[in-house]
Amino acid sequence: MKNIIFVILIGVILGFSSCDSQTDIYEKYIVPNGLIYPGPAQDPIAYPGDNRIKISWLRGTDPRVQKARIFWNNYTDSVELSVAADIDTVNYIIASIAENTYSFMIHTYDDEGNKSIPVEVLGTVYGDNYRGMLANRLLKSTYYDGQDLKLNWGTAESSEVGIHVNWTDTNGASQSLDAGPSDTETLLPYFDIDEPLSYSTTYKPDSLAIDVFQATTVQTMIDPEVEVPKTTWASNMLPGDMGMNNSFPLTNFWDGNTTNFMHSENPVTLPCTFTWDLGLMVKLSKMKLWPRNNNDDRWSKGHPRIFEIYGSLNPNPDGSLDDSWTLLGKFECVQPSGNGIKDPWEAPTSEDIALSDRGLDFEFVPGAGVDPDAMVRYIRFRSLENFNPTQPPRILLAEISFWGTLVK
Repeated sequence: MKNIIFVILIGVILGFSSCDSQTDIYEKYIVPNGLIYPGPAQDPIAYPGDNRIKISWLRGTDPRVQKARIFWNNYTDSVELSVAADIDTVNYIIASIAENTYSFMIHTYDDEGNKSIPVEVLGTVYGDNYRGMLANRLLKSTYYDGQDLKLNWGTAESSEVGIHVNWTDTNGASQSLDAGPSDTETLLPYFDIDEPLSYSTTYKPDSLAIDVFQATTVQTMIDPEVEVPKTTWASNMLPGDMGMNNSFPLTNFWDGNTTNFMHSENPVTLPCTFTWDLGLMVKLSKMKLWPRNNNDDRWSKGHPRIFEIYGSLNPNPDGSLDDSWTLLGKFECVQPSGNGIKDPWEAPTSEDIALSDRGLDFEFVPGAGVDPDAMVRYIRFRSLENFNPTQPPRILLAEISFWGTLVK
């Protein structure tokens, strides 16, 4: 028992001695009154920019804070800024910084050089690499009505701010406007069709970004050719024109229904004409013709084989095919099998039927006595010869469409 008590006493004495020696070792590292830490940056936010970035934080209420330093690239780069006592929010833009994503460390300091604990904020800097990936919003189609140009846009991306558009008006003045990301149509009044359209899509890579970025500007000439709208067309039969079957009026020729058809009186005397008003002025470039697509009139006696198209701005009201009319083109409907001009006539083949269902395409091109560039409003169709010429002719046609440049 005496031995045990002796051992305990020795241990207690050695313990006190050890504590004294440890205190001696660390005493030189102890700061009187403790370390001082100025109030740190609060709720920092990084605002992306174009080779720059804005760092912002709440100043806090510590009056000792006099300045701050922002570090990045593992403390190898930094900026110092003063922090006024009368502001709520500290803002600083770091300019001329390379495109990248960074970890920024913020320290605040008092006037004795004491610094706060670090506060980290992540931020992205954008530049040419990001800009090079930007694409303009799709321009789906254009429509030129002879005076104004309508642009039809595709769907905007979520980061798009809008589209900046430039054009020249018919007075030679430069014009511009901005289309918003929700806009699907843009109207450019008094567009000069002989001058280019320019546009560039603007993006904001982040909702907090302080800069926007533009895709490479697109410059393009506008093709003024459009399908001539049929909403203004009206029958305008003149003296000498063929008679019509009242059950199948001429207006069926442009009602948009290729299974419907117009029907002349039965029979007609070739050559025969019929006339209508487009209701607007146009320079025609091409057309499509659909013959009646059933019965025995397909590639037969109701189907014109050779015909002419005339145009006029002010036709002679007496119906004369005089110089008030301009020949726009002379055309031939070519049947793949040629059965329609055989004697005796033979039924159309499947290839013949498929062609007439698709419609026959024709272009208005210059030629002897032909002026396809003439500006016209009234159209006169003149059939010179029909298929199946051994039968009494009549005119049965399903639909016609024109393309060209509208003029106002």
